[in-house]
Amino acid sequence: MGDEDKQFDATPQKLERARKEGQVVKSKDISIALSLLVMFTFINMMAPIIWQAIVGLFRTLYEQIPNHTLEEIGITYILTVTLIPTVLIIGSILFLAAFIAILGDFFQVGPLVATAPLVPKLDKLNPTKYFKNLFQVKTLFELGKNIVKVLVLGLVGWTVYSDHLPAILGLAAIDNNFAVMIEFGKLIVEFIYKACIAFLVIAAADYGVTKWKFLKDQKMSFKEIKDEYKNSEGDPHVKAALRQRRMQMLQRGAMDSVAEADFVVRNPIHVACAMKYDAETMQSPTLTAKGTELIAKKIIEIAQEHNVPIIDNPPVARALFRMVDLNQQIPPELYKAVAEILIFVYGLKAKQNNQ
Repeated sequence: MGDEDKQFDATPQKLERARKEGQVVKSKDISIALSLLVMFTFINMMAPIIWQAIVGLFRTLYEQIPNHTLEEIGITYILTVTLIPTVLIIGSILFLAAFIAILGDFFQVGPLVATAPLVPKLDKLNPTKYFKNLFQVKTLFELGKNIVKVLVLGLVGWTVYSDHLPAILGLAAIDNNFAVMIEFGKLIVEFIYKACIAFLVIAAADYGVTKWKFLKDQKMSFKEIKDEYKNSEGDPHVKAALRQRRMQMLQRGAMDSVAEADFVVRNPIHVACAMKYDAETMQSPTLTAKGTELIAKKIIEIAQEHNVPIIDNPPVARALFRMVDLNQQIPPELYKAVAEILIFVYGLKAKQNNQ
């Protein structure tokens, strides 16, 4: 069934199945951007403490070296004095970044344990499929997004450089190397902050596009909704929810094609089918809408509102409903029956035009 037939939003059941398979709306860029922003904010806030720790570390080593040989100090002591503070500083920063990344994913998708994506798929090893995927819209979108990131990074860098160009040129006249380092450090911090904020904006846009694409891919055809309804008939809650959803679809104009139909054939109460025939574009009449019970009633109401001829012919209505899918042309065995109805309808229209 073509994608053009999938015009209805996915049901909660389909979205839940997709979730169990690991198909959810998530942007990795949001977690990465948040992690970088929080990590560098933490580093900037803790910079004085980190600097004092580093200075204290080297002061301790330099105080020991003049009075003792390397053998007397001991490799173990040096590693203890240097390694433990280093691991604590770097470890705390990395732990914070990882925690924020996990938190970002959690807020996007909630609690989720999906094992389906972990199952190895041999078709991924197919080189033909690899090159085919290389030129898919998703791949090209990711490429474009990465290009935008590079351009934004360059723009942010140029903006920071331009804003501080006089100060940068003035550093050449400063003899104090420490002061020069401080100024360059400020420039780097400003650049990182602005880059993180810019990436966060890009990530938010990426999330919006990802959500739109996901919901578009999850759309369902009328037949899929009907099949899901049949499979869920045993659950009264699901049955009621699907019935309400079908009515909402009808109210949103999902049956607009009925207004353009040439005629509607019905089994007066239970079944209604809308038919369209254009001799220039169709080999045979096409079924544009069909339904039973509430949907049949809605089809008839729309047909009456738009003066579409309504023909009572239970055998033909039941045959069309059973044998023909939406937007499909009728099979040869129904040609004669439908042709007779068309001739009758054309006769009615001719009489109306002559009056």
